[in-house]
Amino acid sequence: MRKANIIITLLALVIILVIVIYFTGIPSLFNFYPTQQNSKNINLGLQPLPEAGLIRPIAFEEAVNQLSTFLLENKGISSNYSIYYIRGTNLENDGRALKWMFGITYENQSAMMYYDQAGWQSILWQGGLPEKEIVIGSILSPSEIIQKNIGIIFGSNPSQNNRIERLELNNGIYTLTVYRQDMKQIFSFDAVSGVLIP
Repeated sequence: MRKANIIITLLALVIILVIVIYFTGIPSLFNFYPTQQNSKNINLGLQPLPEAGLIRPIAFEEAVNQLSTFLLENKGISSNYSIYYIRGTNLENDGRALKWMFGITYENQSAMMYYDQAGWQSILWQGGLPEKEIVIGSILSPSEIIQKNIGIIFGSNPSQNNRIERLELNNGIYTLTVYRQDMKQIFSFDAVSGVLIP
């Protein structure tokens, strides 16, 4: 019996000692944890989130201009690229969005280009893109589509509960996903004339 008490007491002391050593940080003295020198810096493509209250919507025209600048400065492409898909998310009534996405082709490659206030992210795209190229100068801009159709999009009684969740442009058609009074509705408009497509 006395031998069993001694074993239990020793076991309890060992457990307490391990707990004390662990919480006092002594293992770090022996380099049990990787240090900055021993760890590899892995770039996951993540960027820090902007501080709350500093998120600003971006105009479509700014995103298009920044796309040209980014492609020239980072990929050496001045004008040999084509846009086939555009998406804006969380749009304001004036057509500005929190994030823009462009599906483009250049040098026999396809890429999805994402732009927000943190800058550009580029992902090579193996999936297909729409057939019809988007020529920016020959279509109405998102702000023009929204302003031309504000009554259709938000109805006769606009309120703060109305919002444009997503705007997509491909094959000559703008598609807007809108929430009116928390009810989801989808509208399609001709990209050149701005006319509602039933």
